[in-house]
Amino acid sequence: MDLGSFFVLLAVFVALAIAIVFICNHGGWQGGCGGNCAACRQKCANAGQKPAAGGEAEEKTDGE
Repeated sequence: MDLGSFFVLLAVFVALAIAIVFICNHGGWQGGCGGNCAACRQKCANAGQKPAAGGEAEEKTDGE
């Protein structure tokens, strides 16, 4: 492997690492909505609220 190939491979790994960090910091791989758009809207609407004093805020479900 010559030096040019090494730098290309290094750039690919650095770009992948940056992409993974970006996704992790912006809510990726943390549940998401899983196709339930109503739950996503509710999650975004409640994003500004602080959790309850006893720990995490309880999620309200509509019985599904």
